[in-house]
Amino acid sequence: MAKSERIARQSRRPSGWLGEIVARVMAFETARANRFALERLNAREGEAILEIGCGHGRTLGRLAQTRCALLAGADPSAVMVRLARRRLHRWIGLGRAEVSLATSSALPYPDGRFDAALAVHVLYFWPDAVTDLREIRRILRPGGRVLLGYRPRDAETLAGLPATIYTLRSVEETEVLLAQAGFAAIGSAEIAHGKMRFACTEAIRPVRCAG
Repeated sequence: MAKSERIARQSRRPSGWLGEIVARVMAFETARANRFALERLNAREGEAILEIGCGHGRTLGRLAQTRCALLAGADPSAVMVRLARRRLHRWIGLGRAEVSLATSSALPYPDGRFDAALAVHVLYFWPDAVTDLREIRRILRPGGRVLLGYRPRDAETLAGLPATIYTLRSVEETEVLLAQAGFAAIGSAEIAHGKMRFACTEAIRPVRCAG
């Protein structure tokens, strides 16, 4: 069944009472994909990690069980920021976590602040993805890595998601976008997520990069 445009808008940026419901449904529906993305990210001791589109904060909560030095989340939805801060209140109080109301094209962090960045199920909402990816590259230290998790474009995905809200891309197109944004060492992996495909594309900010 195709997702309605109203629900699709809420998936992009949950708001109001409906956004609260959508947030909880999304936490359930995306759990396996988020676990796969975390495995691919392979967080390391002492790292500072940013999740873009952190949503309900469950993924950051899992990362908080590791020895990462700092966890940060950014999300454009006030509903999601509130839920994430509630879930992470312990680590926020300890100074190990923070959650900001922000878009991926204007992240409120200094250059080179993070060792890694993670963005799952948000690529679809970037009409000008190169701009967002360049902003992500900016906040990564040289040698830092980014991981994008997403449903790659295919006939089934196209039929189920409204094109007015979702911009769907193939794995190959996503890799090209990362290269255009100045990333290197780009590679992808896929799993079957129920009846759907789910891809993770990873890349590194070069130690030296122009732009």
